[in-house]
Amino acid sequence: MIASLLSLGAVLDAADFIPDFASARGIFCGLAWIATALAMVLTVASLFAGVEADGDGDLSGVDSDTGGGDVGIFSLRAIIGFFLGFGWGGFMAAAAGCGAPVAALCAVAAGLAMFFIVAFLIRAIYSLKSEHVFDSAALVGKTGTVYVTIPAKGEPGGQVQISAGQLVTMAAVQEGETPLPAQTPVVVTAASPQQLTVKALH
Repeated sequence: MIASLLSLGAVLDAADFIPDFASARGIFCGLAWIATALAMVLTVASLFAGVEADGDGDLSGVDSDTGGGDVGIFSLRAIIGFFLGFGWGGFMAAAAGCGAPVAALCAVAAGLAMFFIVAFLIRAIYSLKSEHVFDSAALVGKTGTVYVTIPAKGEPGGQVQISAGQLVTMAAVQEGETPLPAQTPVVVTAASPQQLTVKALH
């Protein structure tokens, strides 16, 4: 069967990749294309809905994905990975001449393999992300400089750069009556994972 799978490139043509749902191979092919389309949509969506950039793409919102529901073993990505492996594994087995029962077993095996591979990769990626997350309260009292002018009276839109093991850029507000221009030295008076409250350092 392995030899048959390896020779598929010489046997299949473009028409074989059009799902017809009239045979096991056609059904697996249809499932494979659906899973492939979903995987592509999810990938594109994650490019636009990932960590919210804060000007330099640093820590503002860096932990928005780390506590979430797409890290577990039954995440959407892992489930789509299962159907991706299931569809293409079953299609390849059926195209190699395997009967429906054997093709189904191959599909399940390929699906489970993809499922656990994707789940492992997701957890590894988020584990790497979590290494860069720190307690925002630790920033209180630290000094930095204004990166983007901070409006007066708590209005949003400003950014500061703080050295916290590495230079990070975060959203910032201040309660003063006048805006703080770029390069103004500031000290952090309050902090949350989303933004800092600062005042001019006199």
